[in-house]
Amino acid sequence: MTLDPHDFLPLFAQETASQLGALEAALHALEDHPDDAEALRSAFQAAHSIKGGAAMLELHALHALMGAFEDLLHHLRDQPGGTGAWLPDAFTARDLILAQLADLRPGAPIPPEVAQLILNLRGHTRPAAAPPADSGAGPTPLPGPPQAPPAAAVMDVSALTADSNGEHLRALGFTVQVATGVVPFTGQRLGVVSARLAPGALDAGWPAAHLSVLSESAPVRAAWAARGLHVTARPVRAARDTVPDAWRAASLQGRPE
Repeated sequence: MTLDPHDFLPLFAQETASQLGALEAALHALEDHPDDAEALRSAFQAAHSIKGGAAMLELHALHALMGAFEDLLHHLRDQPGGTGAWLPDAFTARDLILAQLADLRPGAPIPPEVAQLILNLRGHTRPAAAPPADSGAGPTPLPGPPQAPPAAAVMDVSALTADSNGEHLRALGFTVQVATGVVPFTGQRLGVVSARLAPGALDAGWPAAHLSVLSESAPVRAAWAARGLHVTARPVRAARDTVPDAWRAASLQGRPE
């Protein structure tokens, strides 16, 4: 009797969702400590498990994506001391796989967005290219009149995590700008920012009193708290009772206390 890969898709989706939870935890740990050997090992084990199941079920896109992810993690293990510039693409890979679990198609070709992400991941294992020479072009045109600033901004390298925190803030009555990088301060009442992006937020003009720094690492939270910033672990998705009191206060008072 010939086995039909479709028969195993529900089990694969369930197991992969579990592995993605472990992968997310490892990536957040690496966000705080890029050379964390245990987090690199956990991320590799999750990627390897997903790749093996994808190969058996002929899920070509997931197999190729996790292969590139494994290669990147090998590179990071063998060459520590990186800047963590690879993390946004890693979170994008995690988010993309989670989104695809509802529509797994054995034998389907690799879509263009996955092919590009594979190239991005492999690009982090190569030396950075030299910046292009000045083209002599004139200054970038100034933008038009600015829009009214949103009441809050969420800045996190994981799009899904940023969206989740954005929903928490909207439930508190904020209008929210969600980004996977740093956005400039233009008067927002609250900036929820991952620890990795927090230095850039300060450089972009965010007042410390308007920021709430996210980290799963107690030492990292302590370090930011010592600098006078509000700190918190990431709230649980769809669990409003895990939202920090400081965010609730900011919705009423204009900034975290």
